[in-house]
Amino acid sequence: MRNVRWYVGGALSAAVTATLVVSSSVPAHAGVPPVPLPVPLPLPTAPLPLPLPTPSTAPLPPLPSLLPPPRVKTPAPTPVQPVPAAPGSPAAPAGGSPGTRPAAGQPAPQPGVPAPTASTPGAIVPPGDAAGIIAADPGADLYPQPPVDPATTPQARLVAQLSDVQHREQYLQNVLIRTRADLAAAQRQVGSVPPLVALLTDGAGPTGPGAAAAQGAVGTPEGRVLALTAAVDAGRAELARRQTEALDLQRQVNSQAQQAMAAPAPGAAAAAGTGTTAGYGGGKLRRPAPGPITSPFGMRFDPYYHVWQLHAGVDIGAPAGAQIVAAAAGRVVQAGWNGGYGNYTCIEHGQADGQRLTTCYGHQQKILVSSGQQVSAGQVIGLVGSTGAATGPHLHFEVRLGGRPVDPMPWI
Repeated sequence: MRNVRWYVGGALSAAVTATLVVSSSVPAHAGVPPVPLPVPLPLPTAPLPLPLPTPSTAPLPPLPSLLPPPRVKTPAPTPVQPVPAAPGSPAAPAGGSPGTRPAAGQPAPQPGVPAPTASTPGAIVPPGDAAGIIAADPGADLYPQPPVDPATTPQARLVAQLSDVQHREQYLQNVLIRTRADLAAAQRQVGSVPPLVALLTDGAGPTGPGAAAAQGAVGTPEGRVLALTAAVDAGRAELARRQTEALDLQRQVNSQAQQAMAAPAPGAAAAAGTGTTAGYGGGKLRRPAPGPITSPFGMRFDPYYHVWQLHAGVDIGAPAGAQIVAAAAGRVVQAGWNGGYGNYTCIEHGQADGQRLTTCYGHQQKILVSSGQQVSAGQVIGLVGSTGAATGPHLHFEVRLGGRPVDPMPWI
């Protein structure tokens, strides 16, 4: 009986549920109004155009370096032998060297204070910088040169022409060194190339058919060797022409010097003893120091800088501390430190050969005169030393006409 009641109750519940489902699924055309759906609300609109975000100007942190910093090899300083002091002269300061100490009146180097650079007026060019300077300008002067006078006379124009040819010769010498080095490197890259060797030695030269083919492909190792070989040959030929031209001009300048020494300088006698610049009255100049000529005037491979430079005077192999005398009477126009010349004195003697005559004395251990001072011929003006770009004690002696260097030997 209990089971019958449970069955009847379950059936009534199922019937009621079915009735509710049928009534909720009646279509709209059956008279039942549809249930309204909710209307979507409008979305808010933003004004256009939208402002762009402003980027931050704060600097970004540096990125870590992936490579180690380059190592720069600093050339070792060239050792300089100390110069023995002359009797009665002050000794060099402790820790200094004759090749780097300043002239009298200039402050001595202090510990922790950097030395003057090559661009500083009067500073000596460091030996390690010479190759870079010459690579940028093969005709550059590593020694300071004074201003020159305008070449207004035939004699002055001849001296100016000689100076130009000598600097061109210096330029060619330095360029040839670099070109030969490039040629040697190119030859090592090529290795053994019998056809190329035959082409360069059979007399055909760079005008043969093989040379034309190689010159058309300069990017190849063989073509680069041919091009550099032709450049070296052309440089040698021009250098030989310039050397011949310089020798001819030097002979003419020396001949004019002999004539100038034979004729008295105009106004020299009247100016003597009056305190004026003039003091050269003709004839030979005095030898400024004892000793042999150890390096002549002209082009040379500089023993200090190891590049080609014009040697603007002669080197007299006098011992350290030997007395230096004025070659003629005149007025001191420069006395002090002057770059590679070290302690340097110049004396102006008046006119010779229609040009301003000056004698200069370099690498002195001690200067005994001052700028503006009037000196007489044979007066002691300094002591021989090894200051500046010098490899040992000696006197560097110059004769200049209009500020341009000429060979001193015809004058002394």
